[in-house]
Amino acid sequence: MPYTRQPTHLSLVITRRANQKNDSIFLNSLAKALRGAGEGEVSLGVWANAAMAALVSLRKYTPAQPGDRTLVDALQPCITSLAEDGNVGKAAKAAREGAESTRGMKASLGRTVYVGDVGDTPDPGAIGIAVLMEGLAEAV
Repeated sequence: MPYTRQPTHLSLVITRRANQKNDSIFLNSLAKALRGAGEGEVSLGVWANAAMAALVSLRKYTPAQPGDRTLVDALQPCITSLAEDGNVGKAAKAAREGAESTRGMKASLGRTVYVGDVGDTPDPGAIGIAVLMEGLAEAV
């Protein structure tokens, strides 16, 4: 199902929402990939390709893997799921499960390392990815 917005418009929205901290690398990379998709309707394939390109780009800047208590805990399973079967709902569920898995997890990378005990609070970056994907799933 095509979306009503063009890739360049979506890239502007994403870029405006992303801040300049390291955790915005993914969103900036996603925006860049969407701009590279050119004009026309945004298909699920465009989203999946842009998300995979953004994950590859993120890997250039961080060694984070699932289990490090970062946004990668939600992002990697989400994008993997999306690439496997193109089901946005399943991808959103994978992102939420990944985000929830960070509850009580000791951080080994990211700003949470400096915070100390975060108790049962999930990683904020991982939750952000889950919310983004849940919104996308709701829109399609």
